[in-house]
Amino acid sequence: MSEKRKWPRFVCLEHCNMHPRADSTLTRPSRVLNFCFNGLLLETDRPLGQGQFVKIDVHGNDLDKMLTGVGKRVGRVRWCSSRADKFSGCFEMGIEMLGGVSEDALNRRKP
Repeated sequence: MSEKRKWPRFVCLEHCNMHPRADSTLTRPSRVLNFCFNGLLLETDRPLGQGQFVKIDVHGNDLDKMLTGVGKRVGRVRWCSSRADKFSGCFEMGIEMLGGVSEDALNRRKP
C-alpha cells in the first residue's frame, strides 16, 4: 500500500487537555498519539463532529517530550472515528492545527 500523506508522522503519546470551542470550560483529558507538520492524531473519550474547533493544551515541560512548549493551540476536527476502539474505549480524531504544530517540535525530531 502506497503512502499518500504530505508530511511524515511522529509517534508522541503525550497527554493533553482538549477544550471544544463550543464550550471552552469543558476539559476533556486526551492523548496525542502522533503528530506531523500541520496536525495531531488525538485519542479522547468523547467524539466531536467534523469541522468543530478545539483548543489543545499539551501537559508537562519535560525536555524529552516532543510537544512540550507548544502551549495552547487551536485546531479543527478533520475527522473522528465513528465508534470507540474496542480495546481502549476511546475515539480517534484527526486535528488540523491552525498555524501548524510547532517548528520546535519538528526540529527535535530531526536526527
